[in-house]
Amino acid sequence: MTAAIKRGDATKQALLRAARDEFAQYGLAGARVDRIAEAAGVNKERIYGLFGSKDKLFDVILIDTMREFLDVVQPLAETDPGNYVAKLFDFHGKNPQLLRLLLWEGLHRGVDAHDIDGWRAQHYERKFDRAIEQFGVDAQHAGRLLLALCGLANWSLAVPQTTRLLLGAAAEDTDATRAFMQDFARAAMRNFPPATAPESEAVNPLTTGPASADTAVDRAAQRLRDAQAAADAARDDLAAALRDARAQGTSANQLARQVAGTLSRPVVLKLLAD
Repeated sequence: MTAAIKRGDATKQALLRAARDEFAQYGLAGARVDRIAEAAGVNKERIYGLFGSKDKLFDVILIDTMREFLDVVQPLAETDPGNYVAKLFDFHGKNPQLLRLLLWEGLHRGVDAHDIDGWRAQHYERKFDRAIEQFGVDAQHAGRLLLALCGLANWSLAVPQTTRLLLGAAAEDTDATRAFMQDFARAAMRNFPPATAPESEAVNPLTTGPASADTAVDRAAQRLRDAQAAADAARDDLAAALRDARAQGTSANQLARQVAGTLSRPVVLKLLAD
């Protein structure tokens, strides 16, 4: 009896591995049960007996892969946003299947995200609540904050062709991209949440008196000062990184290409000369 159970478990694990590879490569519509069965060394009827349908098998594969991801990547609540983005970037760069499965799901199902026993809904509810608690944001901002951090980590990996068009040969330097996204996340969170007026406070200078108009100007001016300070700090960080790279042997021309669109070549040369 015990040997039969072990054989059953081994068969199921072989099916899950084969199905994950198949779905990650071909998506929900393109995957073939015949290929999964052949790769796992079983009859395809066994797949239907265990999982019911190809759609249900995809759901099992996706959530199983998400569970493995959670065992590896440190939750946002236990680290700072920069490290979280870096961890996501590292994981998805080395383990592209989860990101591919999510992209295939979006293509085939749109906003219809399937679940198993409510596990997925509970997972995202916990992430949402932790973001509110960790960053002191309201429910309006929590979801968008999580989307922004995940987008920083994942987008260059999800669309490598766009990354190549934007970065050229520098697209190969994933360490530099990782460091940039990490620093960007930290800088962004230093100025988050954005300053907002209380709901009871009027903010339209066209329909309110001079005092309200002055208040709106003060708030806008402060936001600009904060943004300028953040930009100055980011520029100093970039200058230090450029000098370190130059000291390690990277040419000035290559560094100028790496930061094209951020700093002009003359500015890069001036920073390196200072």
